[in-house]
Amino acid sequence: MGCPKRAIVVLLSFLGFLILFGFRTVITIVMVYVIKDNDNDRVGLFKECTINGTAYDLQLDWSVATSQYFNTAYFVGYVITQLPGGFLAVRFSPTKLFGGAIMISGSCFVVLAFIMKYSPIIVFVIRFIQGLAEGVSQPAMSSVVSAWAPKSERTRIVGISFSGIYLSTSLASVIAGATTCYVSWHAGLFIYGGSGILWSLVWFCTVYDSPMMHPTLSEKERRIFTEEGSNVTIASAYVAKNIPWRKILTSVPVWALLLANFTRSWVFAMIITEIPQYYADAYALNVATIGFLTSFPSILMTFSVVLGGIITDKMIKEKKVSTTLGRKISMVIGFGLEAVCVLALGFVKDYRTASAVIILAEGLAGFSTAGFKVNTVDLAPQYASVLTGIVRSGVLGATVSTAIAGILRHKDVQSWQKIFFITGSLHLFSVIFYSIFGSGQQQEWAQTEYTTLVTPKEESKLTYGSTLATQEKNSSDLTGIVYNFKEDTHNDNTSKDTNSKLEVQHLIKP
Repeated sequence: MGCPKRAIVVLLSFLGFLILFGFRTVITIVMVYVIKDNDNDRVGLFKECTINGTAYDLQLDWSVATSQYFNTAYFVGYVITQLPGGFLAVRFSPTKLFGGAIMISGSCFVVLAFIMKYSPIIVFVIRFIQGLAEGVSQPAMSSVVSAWAPKSERTRIVGISFSGIYLSTSLASVIAGATTCYVSWHAGLFIYGGSGILWSLVWFCTVYDSPMMHPTLSEKERRIFTEEGSNVTIASAYVAKNIPWRKILTSVPVWALLLANFTRSWVFAMIITEIPQYYADAYALNVATIGFLTSFPSILMTFSVVLGGIITDKMIKEKKVSTTLGRKISMVIGFGLEAVCVLALGFVKDYRTASAVIILAEGLAGFSTAGFKVNTVDLAPQYASVLTGIVRSGVLGATVSTAIAGILRHKDVQSWQKIFFITGSLHLFSVIFYSIFGSGQQQEWAQTEYTTLVTPKEESKLTYGSTLATQEKNSSDLTGIVYNFKEDTHNDNTSKDTNSKLEVQHLIKP
């Protein structure tokens, strides 16, 4: 239909993250409803749930602490596959990894809807499996984006693709809150599980690992990638074997990014999985009201993610700021002000003010996506998935966050004040650290080198970016060398003819 193929990739990536991160919110809302220990029907903007006492209702004699451990199980699995996910994305197809993660997790949701009520152990195991599956998603997507984002559009493409993460909370909160109260306790599980399976089938049939692999890529778009592509190699055993692990693990900018991801994961887990419980504990709100209130922060954040990407791209392209300064400004505006809002949340005494502060915090946080989400592609386009796997292991912060919430949490405002003070302080520290040690420049160790012998006498090294277009160009150049050589030797007709031809043929073999 003439639509740019990279636009299709961006749209499907957005929808994929919209579903994938919606899984977290849906299970949180469902748990808030089904656990009897939650006394959350006294206050709210909506009428009492109409499924109460019907065949579509479910009340489980589990503690709130048990539901916190379900989240911990998920994040433990999520941490385990971050680094392996980065490695797998340079060894195997990153598009298949991303699509497979959503298909597996969606299937787990459908299974959970049928068997959750029988035992908390079942939920614990399934949440752990979902964490393992979803852990490879962002490292894999970094490889996809690295291949499909021209340099002049990199920040906005990353911003739009990943903005589905932030809008997911809003959409899932409304859908899960409304359907749980007015349709059935497991309606949200069926809706999101089925959507994940359907989306993954479309993704598998539509998206390719490299623009040059796409059978219907237009000539106009092909030229764009030839001129502005990241020149990364298609995933292979050779690339995986030559990952510069030591240089990556001793890189200070990588560690700065890891710390930023650790504290952001801590805060994001709190917003998605703890804030609904905070509303129930501190203000006794019902589940429909909780779903409504938690939908607003991510709406504003989605707009700020896209806006921040466009502004940062424009400033860097017009050379008003360097790439490094652009990333740091985004982090200070996004994470720095978010940390201040989280600290302020500890002084709030009513749910309306709390909701306003949370909306402001997440709205500002969206600007940080133009910094930390795209930074792995800046530092090492070839190894973006590996770096993402490493820095995304900072999702351990989410595991710690949910564990601490389970320990400190009580049904009062004071216990939540402690949680907010700890969270805000750590987040602010990470912003300061990144502002000092972060970078937006490609690192020296980040380019894969391919050595080709041109002549026996001149053993020169040619470093190729390895998109298929470049490989085709190299192949074409060598073919021309062979053709011209044969023409010369035919005219020369000397005894060296045979030996010279064999020599060139030997040189062009892989």
